[in-house]
Amino acid sequence: MQNATKPNANRVDKLSKQHRVFIERQNNCALCSTQLEISVVTYLEDYTLREEAKCPHCNLITRVKDHKMH
Repeated sequence: MQNATKPNANRVDKLSKQHRVFIERQNNCALCSTQLEISVVTYLEDYTLREEAKCPHCNLITRVKDHKMH
């Protein structure tokens, strides 16, 4: 995909190598490098969001985090 068709291409190009590595680790599977599927579920009764990242290729759940809404 060319940079012109990516919505944040200019921002990504200006990131440092350290930032690019961080983004890649957060968005790709550590085992196979496939892009992760990230789902978010809202629990309004206790004002919490649950984020889950899963690899569609390996079926590996790479992260589950609960975030409090303010």
